[in-house]
Amino acid sequence: MGIAEELRKRKEAGKEHTVPPPRDHTVSEILQDKNNSHLFGKLLERDGKEELAARVATGNLEQDDIDLLSEYRIKFSEKIAQSEKIEKLLTEENVIEIARTHPDFAKIIDIVTPKQAIKVIQRQLRGICFTDEYRFNAIAGPIETLDSYKNGAYKQTNDRVEKFCKDNQITQKEYLDAIAIEDPMEKEKALRALSSRTYSNFKKVVNVFSLGKWAKNTTLQGLKESETSLEDSITELDGYKSDIGNMLFSSIGGNDDMRNALSRELLSESAPKAEPKTGFSDAKKETVIFDENGFDGDWEAFKVKMDYNGSNDFEKGWLQEKFIDDQKRAYQEKNKNVKNKGFWHSILAAVFEGKINSKRDTLK
Repeated sequence: MGIAEELRKRKEAGKEHTVPPPRDHTVSEILQDKNNSHLFGKLLERDGKEELAARVATGNLEQDDIDLLSEYRIKFSEKIAQSEKIEKLLTEENVIEIARTHPDFAKIIDIVTPKQAIKVIQRQLRGICFTDEYRFNAIAGPIETLDSYKNGAYKQTNDRVEKFCKDNQITQKEYLDAIAIEDPMEKEKALRALSSRTYSNFKKVVNVFSLGKWAKNTTLQGLKESETSLEDSITELDGYKSDIGNMLFSSIGGNDDMRNALSRELLSESAPKAEPKTGFSDAKKETVIFDENGFDGDWEAFKVKMDYNGSNDFEKGWLQEKFIDDQKRAYQEKNKNVKNKGFWHSILAAVFEGKINSKRDTLK
């Protein structure tokens, strides 16, 4: 390897690369995956990009669509990353701790196991991340705040108290046992006994500034201040957990999808299956395409049946509209089994109905 190539690689090593996209995150790969194409469709639907979706579905991309698809591919990857970050923070340990600080959320754990509750929440969070950014942030915000606090100020307090005890030859068990004593006088006595290992209550300080004065028991003071800081930290931590419990409980209780998912977990294997998510490939397979040759044949038969050639111009216009309406109803009947099955089904149905409408000008 030449020196120029080595220098180039070192320069690139410090840059954030977006080419190629994350694995499975090219637009082609997204459309081939059922769940991902479903979510990608939700993203397009949210932003009113049905026309772009229709061009993707029919393979008729316009010049500006390359930029648009790249933009939405990036948005898709960002949404997945946001969702995965929160999903990873919802561990079984965290859910149990949240339930202990929030009686209403604890009722969820009374119904299903913590693992099942996590499964329901994670599954629904990903969909919400794509369809309702405000609601997702309302759930994700407290979870991120809790994680930040646990790994920040809470951990710093813990480390500071542990170091203080270690520096003063006090074990964690000894300290915890002492501050657990409920009787104030007995607790004071226990803390003084621990502090006496490094400081004496009657240790005289002799220096030019404080002759004849007695040293303050700074270890005892430190032990008391440590207890206060620990209690304050735990109270703040529990407050964050309670906020999360409140948000999760209201989200599950107030959202049909979450309640239905919880019901399915409750009944386990015997539960009714959820409405399957349909992706782009499913829609292409299941949606009946427009048969142009069949349309032309039906029109010729209709003309004979309705004596189209013997009609005046007004009657011909009415017959054309009637035929188009009949064709659309027949097409809708063929696709009734895919009605309301998802964004891509609706896009393809609209595309094919649009083709029927476009044939109006060919009716002669």
